[in-house]
Amino acid sequence: MNIEISELTAEYTEAAKDLLAELQAHIAALDKRGVIVLKENFRDDYFKFVTEEVKKHSGKIFVAVMDRCAVGIVICKIFQGGGEEDITTTCPKVGFISDLVVTKDVREKGIGKALLAHAEKFFKDGGCEYTQLEVFAPNTQAFELYKKSGFKPLCVYMSKKC
Repeated sequence: MNIEISELTAEYTEAAKDLLAELQAHIAALDKRGVIVLKENFRDDYFKFVTEEVKKHSGKIFVAVMDRCAVGIVICKIFQGGGEEDITTTCPKVGFISDLVVTKDVREKGIGKALLAHAEKFFKDGGCEYTQLEVFAPNTQAFELYKKSGFKPLCVYMSKKC
Protein backbone atom coordinates (compact mmCIF):
# COMPACT_ATOMS: atom_id res chain seq x y z
CA MET A 1 0.00 0.00 0.00
CA ASN A 2 1.54 3.27 -1.14
CA ILE A 3 0.36 6.34 0.78
CA GLU A 4 1.50 9.86 0.00
CA ILE A 5 0.84 12.70 2.44
CA SER A 6 0.98 16.27 1.24
CA GLU A 7 -0.63 19.63 1.77
CA LEU A 8 -4.22 19.77 0.54
CA THR A 9 -4.59 21.05 -3.03
CA ALA A 10 -7.66 22.04 -5.04
CA GLU A 11 -7.57 18.60 -6.68
CA TYR A 12 -8.63 16.98 -3.39
CA THR A 13 -10.88 19.69 -1.93
CA GLU A 14 -14.15 17.89 -2.66
CA ALA A 15 -12.77 14.64 -1.24
CA ALA A 16 -11.63 16.52 1.88
CA LYS A 17 -15.18 17.82 2.35
CA ASP A 18 -16.49 14.27 2.00
CA LEU A 19 -14.00 13.00 4.59
CA LEU A 20 -15.03 15.68 7.09
CA ALA A 21 -18.70 14.81 6.53
CA GLU A 22 -17.86 11.13 7.05
CA LEU A 23 -16.19 12.00 10.36
CA GLN A 24 -19.15 14.10 11.49
CA ALA A 25 -21.62 11.33 10.57
CA HIS A 26 -19.49 8.82 12.51
CA ILE A 27 -19.35 11.03 15.61
CA ALA A 28 -23.07 11.82 15.36
CA ALA A 29 -23.82 8.08 15.28
CA LEU A 30 -21.76 7.62 18.47
CA ASP A 31 -23.48 10.49 20.32
CA LYS A 32 -26.20 8.86 22.43
CA ARG A 33 -27.40 12.32 23.50
CA GLY A 34 -28.39 13.21 19.95
CA VAL A 35 -26.70 16.60 20.23
CA ILE A 36 -24.05 16.12 17.55
CA VAL A 37 -25.65 15.96 14.11
CA LEU A 38 -24.78 16.13 10.44
CA LYS A 39 -26.68 19.20 9.26
CA GLU A 40 -27.68 19.61 5.64
CA ASN A 41 -25.03 22.23 4.78
CA PHE A 42 -22.31 20.75 7.01
CA ARG A 43 -20.04 19.58 4.18
CA ASP A 44 -19.45 23.00 2.61
CA ASP A 45 -20.02 25.18 5.69
CA TYR A 46 -17.61 23.25 7.92
CA PHE A 47 -14.93 23.13 5.24
CA LYS A 48 -15.18 26.90 4.82
CA PHE A 49 -14.99 27.36 8.61
CA VAL A 50 -12.00 25.02 8.91
CA THR A 51 -10.03 26.64 6.10
CA GLU A 52 -10.58 30.08 7.66
CA GLU A 53 -9.42 28.75 11.05
CA VAL A 54 -6.35 27.15 9.49
CA LYS A 55 -5.37 30.47 7.88
CA LYS A 56 -6.05 32.37 11.10
CA HIS A 57 -3.87 30.00 13.15
CA SER A 58 -0.90 29.47 10.80
CA GLY A 59 -2.03 25.93 10.10
CA LYS A 60 -2.21 23.47 7.28
CA ILE A 61 -4.47 20.72 6.03
CA PHE A 62 -2.69 17.54 4.98
CA VAL A 63 -4.22 14.83 2.84
CA ALA A 64 -3.33 11.15 2.59
CA VAL A 65 -3.61 9.88 -0.99
CA MET A 66 -3.69 6.26 -2.08
CA ASP A 67 -4.06 5.30 -5.76
CA ARG A 68 -4.87 8.95 -6.60
CA CYS A 69 -7.77 9.00 -4.10
CA ALA A 70 -7.86 11.03 -0.90
CA VAL A 71 -8.33 8.53 1.94
CA GLY A 72 -7.57 10.71 4.97
CA ILE A 73 -6.93 14.23 6.19
CA VAL A 74 -5.59 15.98 9.25
CA ILE A 75 -6.30 19.59 10.09
CA CYS A 76 -3.52 21.37 11.95
CA LYS A 77 -3.52 24.74 13.70
CA ILE A 78 -0.83 26.51 15.69
CA PHE A 79 -1.89 28.47 18.73
CA GLN A 80 0.64 31.13 19.73
CA GLY A 81 -0.35 32.30 23.17
CA GLY A 82 -2.38 35.34 23.89
CA GLY A 83 -5.21 35.71 26.32
CA GLU A 84 -5.45 33.27 29.19
CA GLU A 85 -2.41 31.25 28.03
CA ASP A 86 -0.09 34.20 28.62
CA ILE A 87 -1.18 34.20 32.27
CA THR A 88 -1.47 30.47 32.92
CA THR A 89 1.20 28.67 30.83
CA THR A 90 4.86 28.71 29.87
CA CYS A 91 4.29 27.13 26.46
CA PRO A 92 4.18 29.86 23.80
CA LYS A 93 3.25 27.64 20.81
CA VAL A 94 1.02 24.58 20.73
CA GLY A 95 0.07 22.52 17.71
CA PHE A 96 -3.59 21.55 17.69
CA ILE A 97 -5.20 18.84 15.59
CA SER A 98 -8.84 19.80 15.17
CA ASP A 99 -9.84 16.93 12.88
CA LEU A 100 -8.30 13.67 11.73
CA VAL A 101 -10.21 11.19 9.60
CA VAL A 102 -9.39 8.13 7.55
CA THR A 103 -12.15 6.80 5.34
CA LYS A 104 -13.78 3.68 6.74
CA ASP A 105 -12.65 1.32 3.96
CA VAL A 106 -8.93 1.75 4.70
CA ARG A 107 -8.83 2.19 8.47
CA GLU A 108 -6.36 0.20 10.57
CA LYS A 109 -3.72 0.26 7.84
CA GLY A 110 -1.45 2.85 9.46
CA ILE A 111 -2.83 5.88 7.59
CA GLY A 112 -4.06 7.63 10.75
CA LYS A 113 -0.71 7.03 12.41
CA ALA A 114 1.08 8.45 9.35
CA LEU A 115 -1.17 11.54 9.34
CA LEU A 116 -0.46 12.07 13.06
CA ALA A 117 3.29 11.79 12.47
CA HIS A 118 3.05 14.28 9.60
CA ALA A 119 1.13 16.74 11.77
CA GLU A 120 3.62 16.36 14.62
CA LYS A 121 6.54 17.08 12.27
CA PHE A 122 4.73 20.18 10.98
CA PHE A 123 4.24 21.38 14.56
CA LYS A 124 7.82 20.61 15.60
CA ASP A 125 9.18 22.40 12.52
CA GLY A 126 6.90 25.33 13.43
CA GLY A 127 8.45 25.65 16.89
CA CYS A 128 5.63 24.05 18.87
CA GLU A 129 6.45 22.38 22.17
CA TYR A 130 3.35 20.18 22.29
CA THR A 131 0.74 18.63 20.04
CA GLN A 132 -2.79 18.58 21.41
CA LEU A 133 -6.09 17.25 20.15
CA GLU A 134 -9.58 16.45 21.33
CA VAL A 135 -11.26 13.09 20.96
CA PHE A 136 -14.96 12.36 21.43
CA ALA A 137 -14.98 9.86 24.31
CA PRO A 138 -17.27 7.30 22.60
CA ASN A 139 -14.90 7.25 19.60
CA THR A 140 -12.84 4.45 21.12
CA GLN A 141 -11.04 3.56 17.89
CA ALA A 142 -9.61 7.08 17.62
CA PHE A 143 -8.85 7.18 21.34
CA GLU A 144 -6.78 3.98 21.02
CA LEU A 145 -4.89 5.37 18.01
CA TYR A 146 -3.95 8.47 19.97
CA LYS A 147 -2.89 6.49 23.05
CA LYS A 148 -0.73 4.18 20.92
CA SER A 149 0.85 7.28 19.37
CA GLY A 150 1.91 8.58 22.79
CA PHE A 151 -0.93 10.97 23.61
CA LYS A 152 -2.14 11.08 27.19
CA PRO A 153 -5.36 12.59 28.56
CA LEU A 154 -4.81 16.17 29.68
CA CYS A 155 -8.30 17.46 30.41
CA VAL A 156 -11.64 15.73 30.62
CA TYR A 157 -14.56 17.61 29.10
CA MET A 158 -17.76 16.44 30.77
CA SER A 159 -21.44 16.84 29.93
CA LYS A 160 -24.72 16.52 31.80
CA LYS A 161 -28.27 17.18 30.67
CA CYS A 162 -29.85 20.18 32.46
